[in-house]
Amino acid sequence: MKPRLKPLAIATLLLTAGGWGVFLGFGRKLAVAIAHRFEGVLSRVANGKFDDPVSFVHGRLAEGLALATLVFVLVAATLWIWTWLGRRSSWAPLRGLIAGVAVFVFLNIVAWAAGQTVLFWALFYDKTQIDNFAQYHIKRALMDEVHGKRRAILLGSSQTNRSIDEVLMNQMIGDRIWTTELTQPGARGFDLLTLSRDIPLQRGDIVICYLSEIMFAGSGNGIVVASFMNFSEVPDAFQLGGWSHLPGEAVRSGLLGRVLPLYRYRDSLSNRVLGWSISHLDQQRFDQSLESDLEAQAMRRAPELRLDEASGFEQMAFSRMAGELADKGCTLLVISGDTHPAMRRHVNPEVIEHLERFLTDLTKKYPRNVVLIHGSEFFKPTDSDFADLVHFTDAAQRRFSLKLSEYLRDFHADDAR
Repeated sequence: MKPRLKPLAIATLLLTAGGWGVFLGFGRKLAVAIAHRFEGVLSRVANGKFDDPVSFVHGRLAEGLALATLVFVLVAATLWIWTWLGRRSSWAPLRGLIAGVAVFVFLNIVAWAAGQTVLFWALFYDKTQIDNFAQYHIKRALMDEVHGKRRAILLGSSQTNRSIDEVLMNQMIGDRIWTTELTQPGARGFDLLTLSRDIPLQRGDIVICYLSEIMFAGSGNGIVVASFMNFSEVPDAFQLGGWSHLPGEAVRSGLLGRVLPLYRYRDSLSNRVLGWSISHLDQQRFDQSLESDLEAQAMRRAPELRLDEASGFEQMAFSRMAGELADKGCTLLVISGDTHPAMRRHVNPEVIEHLERFLTDLTKKYPRNVVLIHGSEFFKPTDSDFADLVHFTDAAQRRFSLKLSEYLRDFHADDAR
């Protein structure tokens, strides 16, 4: 390290050490003071994502210090590598290349560490143009800050998201059961196996999945695989006979993203740099291409829902997830839900019947850990309760969430059997 950089390095080291000293000695008191000072702001920011402002502030202080320390260490390491290579004439021709590789590796290390924090993902938060990947990581990180109450995790596709309102749930029963929504659009059976392994679940958690015939029948889009698939899911894909049913490009993206965090975060970075409307142009075009007549749309889409090897693979993956949740001491609450009446009119009845048999058999296989209820027990939806073929309107979502809250209050009292 060059002599003129040593005073700066020493000052940074002392500042970092001092920061940790203050945090370890007075971090909790400082968090209390900040939480009280900005109580109104934190209340608006919370929006059902966290219930303890003090723990939230304390967690962000810890994240900030940890990231600052890591950056300091890696910058120092980069400068040391550059200086060390400069002292060896034999390495001089490769000095730039080696230093460049080191910087690339260090940037990915910082990206990985940042990706474990709420501070980083908060940069991508938007109330209206929602980045589902960023939202997932914010809520996932905040799960560890829920104490003294049971946790309910909403896991599924956008149908789960649009059927259950986590904010309303927490307003109703948040004093005893704290609900966190970790759904991903387009998720199917294998996707949920992948997501469930990524979530830091613990004994006593309730995993809630609202699903219908679209969960297993039909074709997957690979969105979740491209963002979340890990190397641990490769053996599952082969064992369950589903490797050929996974989009190859999505698999490559998912696995490469696990090695290179900067690549994994590319979509969120694009959303922030280019803007949501540009990065989601293809999705907007697809949405605009859909028929406005839901009856006509159902006539076209319902026949795509069929029982075949792909649907069998998705069901086996879901069943494997149920087994793993049981081993962890979690309860899987499966809500057999509805699609628009037009969809039900045109779908093959065997698809619905097969789903019911599969879910019933799942409860028999894991009688202590899998609970099956039917959404129609809360209310039977009509055409007016749907915004499209599969998603509830806001009013219907509220009705369903209120009923589910009542159910979970009793469910909790019975201690999940």
